[in-house]
Amino acid sequence: MTAPEQRETPTAIVCTPPEYLSRAVRYCPTCKQRRRFSGRDAAWYGCTWTCCACGDSWTEGERHERPFQRGWRKDAIKRARKTWDDAAAFKTIDHLAWIKERVGF
Repeated sequence: MTAPEQRETPTAIVCTPPEYLSRAVRYCPTCKQRRRFSGRDAAWYGCTWTCCACGDSWTEGERHERPFQRGWRKDAIKRARKTWDDAAAFKTIDHLAWIKERVGF
């Protein structure tokens, strides 16, 4: 057995698929009005939409759980606005072409 200071720390490998960033204006159930939403879609997964005003996220109509963490909403809003800035306006034809390319159609 090796000494504790000589043991290797296990590493985790996290694979993430390429994402299609998009943005749209839609109704937010939390804010109860139309808001800017940024979206992240990956082949084989549903698109996750995040409200740029409240930070809540939805995938396939279901709201994500809110983390039990101080400042999560502020961080989520910041990430959503960054994605909004990086994304193109959502166009169904471009999105479908991207999905077909990923799944091999």
